[in-house]
Amino acid sequence: MPSSDQQRFAAALTEVHEALDWDLLGGLYCEEGGENFFPPEQREAITDAGLLLAVDVGEGLAARPDEPGRSLYVGAAVGELAPMLCEALVMGREVIPVNLMNEETAEINRAIESVAQRLGFKLPTIRTGDWNPVGVGFCQHVWLVSVLTDPGNFPALHDELYDRAGTSLATQRGYLPAELASARELVRKVLDCAAPGGFITTTDEEFPIFAEQCARRNWSLGAPEQARLSAIVGDPVRVCPITDDAGS
Repeated sequence: MPSSDQQRFAAALTEVHEALDWDLLGGLYCEEGGENFFPPEQREAITDAGLLLAVDVGEGLAARPDEPGRSLYVGAAVGELAPMLCEALVMGREVIPVNLMNEETAEINRAIESVAQRLGFKLPTIRTGDWNPVGVGFCQHVWLVSVLTDPGNFPALHDELYDRAGTSLATQRGYLPAELASARELVRKVLDCAAPGGFITTTDEEFPIFAEQCARRNWSLGAPEQARLSAIVGDPVRVCPITDDAGS
């Protein structure tokens, strides 16, 4: 029989999904938008993918001796709802989601806040604007999935990481050196919240940038055999452990 925490998680995830304006979100993701982008089967796929990733994250964190702890979700959006809510409600962890202020973030926060008020317990909302790693503190788990490949914010890096540069699928926008510098700076900022013994959840495309920046700290980033496909983009996602090379 599900525990009370699991029941709260199931209720929160279901109600947040039901509260979201999927027509609005579809229009933000795609010009055709609406039901054409987020039909019921796609929404179900998002939930299923998120639940599988929540299991992977939970298995990684279960070995931590300092539970409960803190997790940082960079670029938190629809695809992050299941693992975020699972960490907060089932694992009892502090969850800090961050993203840019935009229509999607505003809509997700609106839905979360309305459900939290209706259910009578606190749910993590997405922080917007600049965030200071010092203010966040140490996080045993850091999530950054399909952020550096976003064609809106990193069009040239999107082409490079997906091996689309010079093809018909390329965005043909942006300036790669500047975008790569921005991506590295973001990853450095993210790693300021992490440490050996923790985990980074990221995609195969973004992994090399994380591995590069970890190496600068004498850390290694593992690549587990098991990967999950993200529901919206279809990127392979892995929960990657960080180890300290200097201390090994």
